[in-house]
Amino acid sequence: MAFLVFTLSGPGIDRQWYPDGAKCRDGRKHVLRLAASVVAILFAVLSQAAAQQNFPNKPLRIVVPYGPGGSADQVIRLYAEKLSPALGQQVIIENKPGASGGVGAQMVSSAPPDGYTLLLAPTAVLAITPIVRKTNYDPADLTPIARLSTPLLVVTLTNELGVKTWPEFVALAKANPGKYWFGSSGLGTITHLTGEVLTRTAGIQMQHAPYKTIVDAVGDVMSGRIHMVFDPSFLPQAKAGKVRAMLVADKERMADIPDTPTADELGLDLKGFRARSWFGLFGPKGMPTDVVERLSTELGKIAQSPDLQQKLLMVAQRAEHQPHDAFVRQVADDTAFFTALLRELNMKLD
Repeated sequence: MAFLVFTLSGPGIDRQWYPDGAKCRDGRKHVLRLAASVVAILFAVLSQAAAQQNFPNKPLRIVVPYGPGGSADQVIRLYAEKLSPALGQQVIIENKPGASGGVGAQMVSSAPPDGYTLLLAPTAVLAITPIVRKTNYDPADLTPIARLSTPLLVVTLTNELGVKTWPEFVALAKANPGKYWFGSSGLGTITHLTGEVLTRTAGIQMQHAPYKTIVDAVGDVMSGRIHMVFDPSFLPQAKAGKVRAMLVADKERMADIPDTPTADELGLDLKGFRARSWFGLFGPKGMPTDVVERLSTELGKIAQSPDLQQKLLMVAQRAEHQPHDAFVRQVADDTAFFTALLRELNMKLD
C-alpha cells in the first residue's frame, strides 16, 4: 500500500513521492483542503451533540393515527399534559386518521429523526397490519421509545337485545348465526382480532363492521344498528347504562363496573391478548440514543404519577411503562405472536 507523506519544513511544505515514483500534487493545497474537511466534520459532529444535549429546544409534535376522542387520543393527551412541563416545551397533538393508522405512521417514519415528530400507536400499527397487507410504511423505519399503557378491553353490548349476561347473549347468537354484528376500530386492529378470537372461542358466528374510528360506532351500538364492541372507549356509556358491559379482558374486575365479570371467570381464553394490547410512543428510525432515552425516562416518571394512573383508569387504560430496550423486544415478540395467530385463524384482512 502506498502512503503520501508531507514534511513541514520552514515556511513551505516539501513535496514527497509515492513509493511507485509518481510525483504528488502540491502538498500545501491538499493539506488545506484536508484540514477544511476535518474542521467541517468536527463542526457538524459538535453541533449535533450540542443539539442533542439541548433537546428539546422547540415544541414536539405527536401524531395520533386515528380521529379525536378515541382511546389513542385520550391516552396521549393525558401523557402530554405532564410531558410538556417535564421537557419545558409545548407538546402538540395532531390527529391524522386513515388507512388503519397508516397515514400517521408513514408521516412519522419519513420525518427527520431528531425527536421532534413522534407517533402514538397501538399494537396493530406495528405488529399486525403490516403482516396482513401492504402498507405505505415499514415498521422497521420506526423506533420504539416506550410503552405507555395497556387497554382494558371491555366487551359491551347494545341494550336493544334485552340480554343481561354473556351466556344469555351466546345462546341468542347460537340460535341466530350470522345475524349479529360486532364493531371495531378497523380491519386488523386489536379490537377486531379480539372479536374474532372471542366469537370463535364462544362458538358463535358474528359479522364484522370496521369503523374509521371507534367513536363513530357509539351511536350505532346504542341504537342497535350493530350489537357489540370490544373497545375501552365505551366505558363511560357502560357506566351510564347506555350500553351493557358484558366482560372485561383483564386479570381482575374493574372498580368502575364491579359487577362485570372477567374473561377468566367466564372460562374464555383470549390467547394472551391482555399482555399484547398496548399503546406506545415511536419515532423515526435513526433517532439519537440519548434523545430516545430522555423521552423514555420522562415517560417512565409520568407513568408513576397516581394522578395519571387514576385518569387512565377512567378511560379503561392501565398505565404500564416499558423502557426503550424492553419495548423493542415486546414489539418483536408481538409481531411473531400475531403472525402465528393470524395463520391459525386463517384470517385474510384485505
